[in-house]
Amino acid sequence: MIITHLLGGLGNQMFQYAAGLALAERNRTVLKLDVSWFQLDPAYEAHNRYALSCLNVTEQFAVQEEIDRVRGVALTRSERVAARVARSLHFYRYANRYSGPSNLHAAQSFPFYPEFFDQPDNTYLQGMWQSEKFFAPASNLLRLHFSFRYPMQPAVADMMARIRGGPSAAVHFRRGDYARNPEFKQVIGVLGFDYYARAMALLLERHPDLTFYVFSDDIDAVERDFRPSAPCVFVRAVEHWHAYDKIRLMSACDHAIVSNSTFAWWAAWLNPNPGRQVIAPDPWFAGGTQDGRDVVPEAWLRLPRTT
Repeated sequence: MIITHLLGGLGNQMFQYAAGLALAERNRTVLKLDVSWFQLDPAYEAHNRYALSCLNVTEQFAVQEEIDRVRGVALTRSERVAARVARSLHFYRYANRYSGPSNLHAAQSFPFYPEFFDQPDNTYLQGMWQSEKFFAPASNLLRLHFSFRYPMQPAVADMMARIRGGPSAAVHFRRGDYARNPEFKQVIGVLGFDYYARAMALLLERHPDLTFYVFSDDIDAVERDFRPSAPCVFVRAVEHWHAYDKIRLMSACDHAIVSNSTFAWWAAWLNPNPGRQVIAPDPWFAGGTQDGRDVVPEAWLRLPRTT
């Protein structure tokens, strides 16, 4: 089996699942999910909870014995003694928790490295894996796994019909924890309005009849402060909407302008339009704090960001 460690919001979990699925397919084995982070790390915001159940993923959850066996555990002296005693008494269930081969593979770097695919069966993956290169061999299968499990609510279906009624482009603004969390603000950073204005102008040069559908985790602030010079619809979640409905709607637009958010990244990647144009910020991370050169796919257009 391959076990992948999940953490963060929906977009991050999708990357971690994607890398795990690709490695499992390469080894012709099963993928299991370690969701223990969501119980053990309360520091992140409420949207950081297990969220893949909205998609048609294969939900096989690793139990603690499997995690310990594949990942390996660091034993104290007393635990090593206890394991030896358990084996001598044939209490194999306890003893085996701390025995056998183990293979924790933590990401060697943030950008892609080919050695990732050399990892064998019975590997525990721990990393962010934010590049399509980590799952490229399984892309077609992954699109099936990342189809939406639940039907659209009427209000979502109405917005979907509106989007499909004419040339469209999704525009995603990420605010929220990027603005509130000091670490995120420094490492990732909030994109300036100038980036969006330039991206919209670029798309309008090529597609002059576009209507822009604006999505954000703080849509009221964006509508108040952003002054676009093109037709825009500020999309608001209504009762019974879920976060994944935004991905579903954004992926239905003809084109996309993404923020430096994995949530927006997946909406653009899942877009089935063969002629889509996606504009993404360059660099992905603020201030050179992280090497994000592989985050943006080669087919997307990189546009210098502003803060």
